[in-house]
Amino acid sequence: MVRVQATMKFAEESLEDSDPFHDMRHAEVTAKFAKIIAEKENANPELCVIAALLHDIGRKEWKEETVEENHGIDGARKAEPFLSSINLSDEETTLVCEAISQHCFPNIQTNQIARILWDADKLNLFSKEMKPIYARCWKEEGWSEEKIAEQMKKVREFYFKTFHTEIAKKIAEENFDV
Repeated sequence: MVRVQATMKFAEESLEDSDPFHDMRHAEVTAKFAKIIAEKENANPELCVIAALLHDIGRKEWKEETVEENHGIDGARKAEPFLSSINLSDEETTLVCEAISQHCFPNIQTNQIARILWDADKLNLFSKEMKPIYARCWKEEGWSEEKIAEQMKKVREFYFKTFHTEIAKKIAEENFDV
């Protein structure tokens, strides 16, 4: 619990100037889903929550990203010394950093924490907490209600197909109202 609290503080500081899609609220919602999935998948909930809280700390601006160069990789680099400072073992640090670095693209996740982080992060688009934020931001960009609904449906359908866990699919199905 102490390590998660320290991680929350570090994440809050790191995400202070983030856009509304990737701020602390997003990190907390991702962590909530990561904990639920981890418990159902017999994974380490603490490590999954830590990865979820830190997954977007490398995002500085919207830009075209590739598998080789993206904010997940930048975030893992930033997270590594912090993770050592909260006494994660070398193995735990490696697993969490791999998860953070692999969360930006589907089907590249190499460990259980990475797969859970992918699912938890993408479940934000199905969450009651985040849906209004996405809609408001797109509306501020001048999008019509129809375009927002169409985009939300398209993105949700894509993420539903890329979920790794059955529990993520179940959560998504329960909340897929677009």
